[in-house]
Amino acid sequence: AVVSTQSTGENKRRIAKSKNLPPPIEDPTKFSHLVNVMASKQLADYEIRIGDKEKKDAQEKKRETDLAEECSKRLKKMEDDKKKWEDSREERVATWKDFQFKGEKKKKKKHMLGTYRPPKPRLEEKPSQQ
Repeated sequence: AVVSTQSTGENKRRIAKSKNLPPPIEDPTKFSHLVNVMASKQLADYEIRIGDKEKKDAQEKKRETDLAEECSKRLKKMEDDKKKWEDSREERVATWKDFQFKGEKKKKKKHMLGTYRPPKPRLEEKPSQQ
């Protein structure tokens, strides 16, 4: 009968191991120790999950603040550029008007390729006789 209880205990251990369960324990002191170990492991895992969640939340908050700061910088830069553009309007208009009212430069006629251009006529001087 002793052999049969040991074999059933081994079967229970194998079944528990295959299902990733703790081995069955009949001794109450070992059982309470196992409960304490498993409870402390669960608490440690819980603390790790809480720490990871806090880190993730902090990173998300930092990302949002960085994004908001970048948006505000971009908006401020756009407003500054718009103000500079409006401030320089008079100067731009004045330079454009100066350009328009300047006398037009004479443009040279460009020789078109493929057309014949005869030489300019030259007056010949007659040698004077003495």
